[in-house]
Amino acid sequence: MKRTVLAILIMPCLAFAAPKANSTIDLELLDSLLRVKSVSRDKQNLRKAVDVLKTWLEARGVCCAVETNEKGMVALYASTTPGKTHDYVFVSHVDVVPADDAMFIPRTEGDWVYARGACDTKGNVAVIAQVLANLVGKASVGAMIATDEEGGKIGTPTPKMMIDRGYVPKKMVLVGDSAGEEPGQLFIGEKGHALIRLVAHGKGGHSSRPWALDNPISKLCEGYAVFKSVWEAEAPGTGTWRTIASPTIITGGETSNVVPDDASMTLSCRFTTMGDYRLICDCLRRTTGCEVQAPKTPHRLPVTNREGDPEIAALYNSLRTTIPNLRLGRMSAATDATYYVHLGLPIVIFTADGCEPHASRERGSISSMNLYAEALTRYLLGR
Repeated sequence: MKRTVLAILIMPCLAFAAPKANSTIDLELLDSLLRVKSVSRDKQNLRKAVDVLKTWLEARGVCCAVETNEKGMVALYASTTPGKTHDYVFVSHVDVVPADDAMFIPRTEGDWVYARGACDTKGNVAVIAQVLANLVGKASVGAMIATDEEGGKIGTPTPKMMIDRGYVPKKMVLVGDSAGEEPGQLFIGEKGHALIRLVAHGKGGHSSRPWALDNPISKLCEGYAVFKSVWEAEAPGTGTWRTIASPTIITGGETSNVVPDDASMTLSCRFTTMGDYRLICDCLRRTTGCEVQAPKTPHRLPVTNREGDPEIAALYNSLRTTIPNLRLGRMSAATDATYYVHLGLPIVIFTADGCEPHASRERGSISSMNLYAEALTRYLLGR
């Protein structure tokens, strides 16, 4: 998407440049959200972020309800009409990953706002808030705003809590979240996620006598290397849309001159279908020579949609009138979309343009947020 570079305007009270006449999101709301240090598991600041959003929405006639799980984690449900069920439901979150305090002071450079959460995903929350405000009393639209998407689960996950308490969509789920992929995509598929643990058992002892030992760390590394080679040849799919297992944690040994009896490796497995998940688990058991500890039911299921789904086709064709470079895609990361899979409804993931989520130069495009707010308002107004 071609962007126009704007001069930076400095105002005494706002971190942002003044919005243009055709701006659709409220930059003061975005500024306020970005300034809250709502890091996952920080219950006080997470509630503060929810309250900032709730206050803004209620001032514009949006219905709001806050629910709390058994451990004190909150979620917000906001809607254009009263009730718990609506035709279309947005899903997003206000929690963020940790960052230096300076990243919670938003700044703009041209079209970009730099801050923790600018693209993952408070920018998308601001888009959703504006859409709800635009559609009060005009369409059946809700939004579930979670506080534990970034690995901050304490007790029942807040999206599951909301579904269990009756906050559910009737027609479609629209997830607003940063994909960490190339911008300009409407994602119609999402990989599932499971943590698999490889455990190697051996015989430990003094490191100076390796011939008398059975080193589990060596067995672990050699076993993974064999698996990696075999899976690269056997894995179904093409390009990035393939099931993968990335080593993230290795444990074993506490003393530099002692070989341990056991060692383990944690694999972050991202899979395209449950069938592929079973295949990769079988391959690990067949090739590594290690004990494979894999959950039967992964904590995040893959998101798939019925081919040619008319609701998705209508949404895509409508959004493209405002966002001409939009294209369909599938994402490798995971979102709270997984909690809605069992409902059997079409699920899409959208994101306003952003760069480097979770990094020190995380940023989001203000003009892209405006376009998404305009395009989604137009689509939902006609449903």
